Amino acid sequence: AGAGVWRDGAAFHYGWGWRADDRRCNFAREVDYCSGASLLIRQELFAQLGGFDRRYAPAYYEDADLCMGVRSLGRTVVFQPASRLIHYEGVTAGRVTGTGLKRFQLTNREKFVAKWHEVLTREHEPNEPALIERAANRKRGPHIIVFDERVPTPDRDAGSARMLFILRTLARSYRVVFVPMNRPEWPAYEQRLWQDGIETASVTEYPRLLRTRKFFAAIASRPDVAAAILPAVRRADAQVKLVFDTVDTYFLRLTREQAVTNDAQNAPAAARYRKLETKLARMSDLVWYTSAEDRQAVAEFAPAAVRSAVIPTIHELYERGLPFAERTQLLFIGNLAHRPNNDGVLYFLREVYPLIKAALPAIELDIIGDNPSAEVSAYAGPDVRVLGYVPDVEPFWQTRRVFVAPLRYGAGVKGKIGEALAHGLPVVTTTVGAEGMGLTHNESALITDTPQTFADAVVQLYTQPALWQRLADNGYAHIGRHFTPEVIRQVIIDSLTGLRLDGSGR
Repeated sequence: AGAGVWRDGAAFHYGWGWRADDRRCNFAREVDYCSGASLLIRQELFAQLGGFDRRYAPAYYEDADLCMGVRSLGRTVVFQPASRLIHYEGVTAGRVTGTGLKRFQLTNREKFVAKWHEVLTREHEPNEPALIERAANRKRGPHIIVFDERVPTPDRDAGSARMLFILRTLARSYRVVFVPMNRPEWPAYEQRLWQDGIETASVTEYPRLLRTRKFFAAIASRPDVAAAILPAVRRADAQVKLVFDTVDTYFLRLTREQAVTNDAQNAPAAARYRKLETKLARMSDLVWYTSAEDRQAVAEFAPAAVRSAVIPTIHELYERGLPFAERTQLLFIGNLAHRPNNDGVLYFLREVYPLIKAALPAIELDIIGDNPSAEVSAYAGPDVRVLGYVPDVEPFWQTRRVFVAPLRYGAGVKGKIGEALAHGLPVVTTTVGAEGMGLTHNESALITDTPQTFADAVVQLYTQPALWQRLADNGYAHIGRHFTPEVIRQVIIDSLTGLRLDGSGR
């Protein structure tokens, strides 16, 4: 799984003899070289280097030398875990060093060391087996370990899309290990992380990682995960910086849910999470919130001196799709296993949609999202399509006229609204839905809270081209100013840089 060269010129194959499904062998990473048994290089680069150096003929070290040449030109050599083959080692030249063709392994090592002595001395590790994991990955940034409840599924929920962006951002500057608390349901999502150079480990493996590696920081996403992980990390290594990523403030969301639904179970749950989340904030070196409102809610119970940053949902700007006149119908997209989404859709179907239908009888609604409840599915019919999970939602963003986000409670930033605006699709939402995004009523969205005013807003936006265009333009520009990867990436890096300046040099 990639190969390396020690400072004395001895070569090693990382993962030799391990199981092929060992996660340590299955993420893309920068390496010293890749074996000539499976080596892909651009033809023009191969020609620029003069091909294999003939000083190594007939065999051995020509592949390592070629990759050293690639690196000398400022390029990188990357192990690609998706490439698989069976190599019958030693069939051509035998396996006894010093005999037959294998004798060139010794003489060519001397030639290799003579040619690359300065680089080996400056950049390569001494020949010590304990250093093999460090030597097998040329990225030299600090180590960060990240915990979340599951592997991100960015096409299924906004929280996953945010986590994937965070991991990709971290992987630019740090050596990242991601640990899901639950067993991955869909292997393809974990493989996506590997392709981004992100190592993964099972929840049973992280204690070994804490023993064998020195992590600069541990990031735990969501309060239940943080409660299970951060104290154990602190006990294992008092020098690790602890980062609590709230995702949204649970006690705030549950308190609001209690106010709307009068569900007796929410009050004690809200009290428990308020105690837990504020405790985690106090014990952490850095807290990430998704909105300033969430940060303020926790600040009432936790000291304001705790270092914090707002890391909202992140949105690329997309092609804006069809113009007003060529669009039709209403759209909702959101994971329906999330109670605020399920409640909001049911509220819309029961109290708002009939008012809209009275004004616009031909209008139709598409509801897209994983895990629709039986109550939501019961509304499916000719003018309400409950589509469940849809792998590719881009055609809906491009062709529907109005996005509705009728949320009655929640916390944090609502990724579904950001995605709509990032596609140039105007939004009608509630005060809770717009929270944390800095949206202005009648400029970047329509924001209203009663069934009748919500219905009126939808009808106005659906039938008035000038209003539609103004909101589409302003919402799109607002996302570009505040929520794009370029903007949020810098917030993430700056917040962690501040931690390093506080005293950890790892």
